[in-house]
Amino acid sequence: MSLSSILMFISAFVTFCLVCVTAWMAYQTKRLANYNQEIVKQNRALSKKNDALIQQSERQHKERLRPLCFPITQDSNVIDFNKAITMGAPSSNHGPGIPPHIEFLVCNKGLGPAINMRFHINDIHNRRITKDFMVTHVLPPNEENKFVSHIPPLNMLDENGGLFFGMEPSQVVNDAYFIICEYGSMFSKETFHSIVAKGYRDPSLAGDGKNQWRLNRPLTPPVEFRLGLDPSKPIWPLPPEDANYSAEFLNLSSPPENGQST
Repeated sequence: MSLSSILMFISAFVTFCLVCVTAWMAYQTKRLANYNQEIVKQNRALSKKNDALIQQSERQHKERLRPLCFPITQDSNVIDFNKAITMGAPSSNHGPGIPPHIEFLVCNKGLGPAINMRFHINDIHNRRITKDFMVTHVLPPNEENKFVSHIPPLNMLDENGGLFFGMEPSQVVNDAYFIICEYGSMFSKETFHSIVAKGYRDPSLAGDGKNQWRLNRPLTPPVEFRLGLDPSKPIWPLPPEDANYSAEFLNLSSPPENGQST
């Protein structure tokens, strides 16, 4: 075999080896790229899982710190409508009378502070018969706030000076059936409301006269806790948007009444 033939064989062999090495490196590069893609997918999945766990933890934290607020009567764990919403007493020779008034405690049995605590009273058909009463701006957990206020008459006059709507305080006392407490969470900024009923929750079930027992006042009025604010509407008609009525008529929150204790 000549020298040139040997050199050509060696050159061909070297070229073949280089091709094999190049192919092997290409294969390893592809494997590494696929591995990196798999790592990226796993990291994304892990990141989503971590985000979900963080969100779940935040939700659980907020739910754990949710306030639970409702009215109670002094020295009791429940509300007594006869003591909380009363007619008062007429004036006599012994002294001035006591007008119809509201007096009870609002407690927070949750683990988080409540903000913007207020309440109103609904009738048996779940219509608002009072404006909103502001109780307190902050109510910490396991704390109570005493509320005492006269029941102001809602005498709204139209543009001609005529009586457009009026409800006597005594009628509020007679028609009071639900006490609705509205409040928010300091941490989650969610809003809630609790409902305390004087009698059975659904008065329509007693409309046939056969279930009047459902309207009997229970020894322990049930308390319902719901998300959001109370959607009930006032018993009086709402004025047009351009009408010049007071905020009380529109059932907006108002400052604490005279005589309120905080």
